[in-house]
Amino acid sequence: MVTNEHNNVQKLRTSSVSIKINKSTWEKHSPRIKRDFYVRDTKLEGYYIRIRPNGKKTYCIQSRLGGIGRKVSIVIADCNLLSESEARETARQYLASCKQGVHPRKQIQKKVSKNKTILHLVNDYIEEAHYKLAENTKQDYVARISNRMKPLLKVPVSELTVQEVKDWWKGCPKSRSDELAFVYARKVFDVAIGNEYLDSNPFAKAKKTIQFSEIAERETHISKTELSDFLSNFINASEQMKTTIRDYLVFVLVTGKRKGEAESLSWNNVDFKNGTITLPITKNKKVDIVPMTDFLFLLLKSRSNSEEVHKKWVFPSHYKKGEHAEKHISSPYKSLAKIKDFNITVHDFRRTFATATKELGIPKEDLSTLLNHSSQDVTDQYVFASLDHKEKSLKAVTDYYNRYGDDALSWMSVYWYGGNSNLYVPQDKSDEESLDKEKQRAYLLADNED
Repeated sequence: MVTNEHNNVQKLRTSSVSIKINKSTWEKHSPRIKRDFYVRDTKLEGYYIRIRPNGKKTYCIQSRLGGIGRKVSIVIADCNLLSESEARETARQYLASCKQGVHPRKQIQKKVSKNKTILHLVNDYIEEAHYKLAENTKQDYVARISNRMKPLLKVPVSELTVQEVKDWWKGCPKSRSDELAFVYARKVFDVAIGNEYLDSNPFAKAKKTIQFSEIAERETHISKTELSDFLSNFINASEQMKTTIRDYLVFVLVTGKRKGEAESLSWNNVDFKNGTITLPITKNKKVDIVPMTDFLFLLLKSRSNSEEVHKKWVFPSHYKKGEHAEKHISSPYKSLAKIKDFNITVHDFRRTFATATKELGIPKEDLSTLLNHSSQDVTDQYVFASLDHKEKSLKAVTDYYNRYGDDALSWMSVYWYGGNSNLYVPQDKSDEESLDKEKQRAYLLADNED
């Protein structure tokens, strides 16, 4: 049977009609083939119904801003979502705005933004620029503004004043984190102005009277003469830390990985059988393959065997409710502050790792590979072909920490990660076991001890 797929579409040449629009007008008129059809109101000039060839019908208005220039067309709503009387009233308001030279869409956006906070602008910015921003950058925008600008978070952005921004700055510690939060806020306000949600940027105006401190290159690290005291203090402070934070800090210390790259490690990227850890999202956009040393095996195995193991994240957030629930950790600074006599950051752990490799005489190109630096001297082929070499270097760093830290990592292996105190490599491995790192390392676990 032959059917006419355009059986509901009239083959009319006229593109518009002018009548008094009423509540049933939109139902009485059918779409045309290959062109829009317009039903224009004879009572309210500029008010009309547009009917697409696909059958979509909308109430619209058309007018010149301030009575000059080209006409602008604005959709009010779908005909089946709004009554004709409601659409007509909205059309009157829009047309009145146009006569005053104000685009109705700006008024709509201002109404929408009336109750928006800075965090709403951050989310809008992230959504709009998602293809340009790294995942860590998105998280940093949210985390810094959430943590550093609490006095301003409840103020609607449309009401936020320059003086309120100045007052916040006057009362904050003025740390580098505060400065970054300020820069982020100024950026998202600029984007909101570009999108015509706002007319002014209080952060840009406040910056004219605010002086940021000169940023000195931080070179803090834990020297080999400090390792014993640091690791001892760290072990003591760990009693006041969440186990997840504790293990995360140890992971960064023995691998030298960047803060965000370690935080977002998922179980999908931990391969016990092949003895590898994969970091797919890195600062330089290069996949980083980390070979698993015996110490890392024990650390990660203890986490995977924990009753509180997370289905996705190796280092999950400890929040059970709210916006941070079901996410990975993001702010270990409170825990770091508990380590007596040491004012350090997560990145200081990375610098400590780098310093250890230099002390061990590990070549520069090997260090670049271990730290996953962007380097033209280190090819991807080198990175993937040298896992055994990388593992030896990582083990050398662990041995270095033990040598100058009174065997603190060996102690952690046993008392934190359930390791066998008799750490030796068995010589009688079968061929199958030699191909399976997990089986090969089963002897490390205390419950496998003879």
